[in-house]
Amino acid sequence: MPLNEDNLSSTVRIGIDTGGTFTDYVVIKNGHISAWKTPTTPTDPSEGIIFGFNEIMEKFQFQKNDVEVIVHGTTIGTNAFLEDKCPPVAFLTTKGFKDIVEIGRQQRSELYNLKFNQRYPINFEKDVLCEIEERVDNNGNIVNALDIHSLENSFQLLESKSVKNLAISLLFSFLNTQHEKEAARYFTQRGYSVFTSHEISPQIKEYERAVTTIVNAKVSPVVNAYLSRLKNKLVNLGVEAPLLIMQSNTGMSDVASIGKSGIQTLYSGLAGGVLAAADSLKHLNRTHLVSLDIGGTSTDVAALIDGPIVLRSREFSGFPLVASMVDVETIGSGGGSIAKFKDGLLSVGPESQGANPGPACYSLGGDKVTLTDANLYLGYVHQDNFAGNLNIDKAKATLQLNNLLDNIKSSPFPLEIATLDELALSIRKILNNNIANAIRVVTIQRGLDPRDFALLGFGGAGPLQAWEIAQELEMEGVIIPPFPGVWSAFGLVCSDIEHEHTQSYLQTVDEMNFKEMNEMLKQFEKTLQEILSSESVDNKNQTFVYSLDMRYVGQSDFLTLPVTFPIDKKQLEEVTKRFHLLHNQNYFWYDEELVVEIVNLSVRGIGKVPRIDFTKLSEGNEKPPLDAIKTNRKVNFEGEWIDTPVYAKHQLLSGNILEGPCIIDQLDTTTVIPSSVIGHVNNLGYIIMEERK
Repeated sequence: MPLNEDNLSSTVRIGIDTGGTFTDYVVIKNGHISAWKTPTTPTDPSEGIIFGFNEIMEKFQFQKNDVEVIVHGTTIGTNAFLEDKCPPVAFLTTKGFKDIVEIGRQQRSELYNLKFNQRYPINFEKDVLCEIEERVDNNGNIVNALDIHSLENSFQLLESKSVKNLAISLLFSFLNTQHEKEAARYFTQRGYSVFTSHEISPQIKEYERAVTTIVNAKVSPVVNAYLSRLKNKLVNLGVEAPLLIMQSNTGMSDVASIGKSGIQTLYSGLAGGVLAAADSLKHLNRTHLVSLDIGGTSTDVAALIDGPIVLRSREFSGFPLVASMVDVETIGSGGGSIAKFKDGLLSVGPESQGANPGPACYSLGGDKVTLTDANLYLGYVHQDNFAGNLNIDKAKATLQLNNLLDNIKSSPFPLEIATLDELALSIRKILNNNIANAIRVVTIQRGLDPRDFALLGFGGAGPLQAWEIAQELEMEGVIIPPFPGVWSAFGLVCSDIEHEHTQSYLQTVDEMNFKEMNEMLKQFEKTLQEILSSESVDNKNQTFVYSLDMRYVGQSDFLTLPVTFPIDKKQLEEVTKRFHLLHNQNYFWYDEELVVEIVNLSVRGIGKVPRIDFTKLSEGNEKPPLDAIKTNRKVNFEGEWIDTPVYAKHQLLSGNILEGPCIIDQLDTTTVIPSSVIGHVNNLGYIIMEERK
């Protein structure tokens, strides 16, 4: 069913974000937004999704045939690659170039580490390297035809190794695809799953293109198997709505397309949070935000200036990938992060208790202290309001905190932590410092000043920690969105359907063949139009965005500049002037006398999805209504136990001012407003926190 304005109000849209600890749901029904959380089932996330799906149907009163679309963010491919749980692959390349995966760029990521062990995109114990006789030159001309005997030899080798997934990346195949297509056809006819570089990443730099194709060949079978399993379970449940997947470039795609390009899911779960933050920019009429998504297992941070920053290439697990991915920094810090004492040091993360056994307070067998246990002990979270429907036990958290404190006290190493209060507060402080360092990566290391940004805190633990993190970085206050615990899932249902085609096209701006370039861009647009139409996007909802990657001749890196179609000489001259300015902005130098060249042509095809309008809160006074106060409880702020009011978020009104210290409970999370801080509730349900003046 196409997504359009006519059927939006009478149907249900669902966003499902599967994290390491919780699976979050956002349900949009008749324009009303509802949130839900269930524990993730790590062995097969689809089981937990179906369990939660049945829960939300009952809780939010809708039928299976009411569902218009389901948008899913997943880390299944990411985890499989990081944990080396992908099926074996074969890498097929031009004769003489199989060593490219070992030689790489001859760069060591740890220059002074004498015990440094180089990692490779393939596992030499189970993966296979093959070479075939063929050669295309750097102009795309065929020098040596593809030799059928070398294909047959490679086939015999793969059969003997029982490897059925094949990555093909031949020299200069982005200029001439003939040999890759012939090799792909040969192996496809023999039952192989084949992934070619001219389809995955038709761009210059043979090492990066090969790595991108190999990683895609590794994760795609895992992603495809999981999504097929989930789709079948939904069909068996009676749900006929399309299942769309969030891509790393912040656009949605269908299961069939993602099954062939699993690499586009590597930042799938992270992209939803960044998209939701981009919507917050619009809601709040702001230009600068840092998104802070603290989940149960990890924390994701990103800087947004007018919108998400999407990179044309980036490193993933130490490997260079040439694919569009949102600029997000992820660290192993979350509610389930384990606090440990070793060699006189107290640390938190990156190891996590995950969903099972989870923190000690989950009563599922966890015997290690986590951030969640510390926050429960300190009174920030409470057993009557945790993840909506999950029972937790403060006594078990306290027991494990005591055990950790005993280890510290009995250690020969001096560490000035004498009480449970000090230990729990130290755990919070260490984790906050880890996250602040991650924010420095996406701001200071990118040439941005964190003091120019407000911090948007979401995820299950984001609203609990955000103020202290923002204070450390001297940021412009803290903002908590209306549904912070499931804000990433909200971002999923706010996304558009999107596909991109980028291809290398090396030409200097002085020697540009405008007819050839525009014909290529038009062909890219036609291809993307066919893909969008196959995903039920009406022509009137399709838009196309064009860009050029440019650099000075002799450089390795490039900058991306938007253009309009068609491109003529006058526009290219203007774009070249903008390139010089952008180069100066990024690298603090430019030279208008140097020759500029175009590296890549790119077209993004966007299928517009109807926007979601928030229901505005009723107007209230500065003083919150009396029925918004749930209770009072003792909470530890900076070492002092204070009798603290606890508000019910759904009872707050627009214009209410919340004076800290106070706690705000809602189904999906808890927000902490410390002493000397006030929180303003706006008409969309955002809480804007600032120091009391």
